[in-house]
Amino acid sequence: MKYFCLLVCIFFVPIVLTAQNQDLKTIEHLIDNGRSESVYQDLNVFLKNHPSNSEAFFLRAKYYYNFQSFKAALQDVDMALKFEKNNAKYYHLKGDILFGLKKYFSAAENFEKTFSLDSTFQNCRYKAAQSYLKAQKFQQAEKVLKNHAFTDSTKLLLSEIYLEGGDGISALKTINTVEKKDAEFYRQRGIVLCNAQWYKESIADFFMALDLNPNLTDVYLFRGLSYYFLGQKQNAKDDWNTALKNRHFKAKEYLDKYR
Repeated sequence: MKYFCLLVCIFFVPIVLTAQNQDLKTIEHLIDNGRSESVYQDLNVFLKNHPSNSEAFFLRAKYYYNFQSFKAALQDVDMALKFEKNNAKYYHLKGDILFGLKKYFSAAENFEKTFSLDSTFQNCRYKAAQSYLKAQKFQQAEKVLKNHAFTDSTKLLLSEIYLEGGDGISALKTINTVEKKDAEFYRQRGIVLCNAQWYKESIADFFMALDLNPNLTDVYLFRGLSYYFLGQKQNAKDDWNTALKNRHFKAKEYLDKYR
């Protein structure tokens, strides 16, 4: 009888673990495909029965993150890391959550931790650079990005880092190496040119950006500045009013400041 019980345990435990993993895989599939209506209750029940399951905490954090409940998401991802300290995807999610909370420096650290644990998370270097840029840590942003594969999107971000760091020449040189001349390219180069006080050239790029993608409505903010500094105040006001109608509230500041 003793040996029979032992054999049952040997075979039964893996079956239970496999069933648990299948349940979590189903839940993750639902979350990733935006079908998470019943997931929250399922996760709560699962965690009640398995209170030290790191993957369940991770999935509930993911659920919270998708609904922008960042504080609750942060609590759960920290619980996941408590039980499994070196899981790259947990740090990746934590970086996204901290970015959502506007804790940009901490977000960057978590993205870098992700990459140090698993180099297949290539996008984490890009995300780390974005986060350092938001935190105004320009040298760290540049350092991270220079180790990243130089795609067009990387070059656009690097030009923004140079620009925010006060190096307009490097910003322009970098952005002019971009191969795909899409709306985002003309938007970013227009901003660089405006910063360099090449207002006519920047306006031409802003027109191109809007022709290619009329939904880039923040362009009206920047084009308004170029018009203003060329002395075309009515054009500037028209652009800022358009930006304001599209909920770019920085335009209100410009309308008040540059009367």
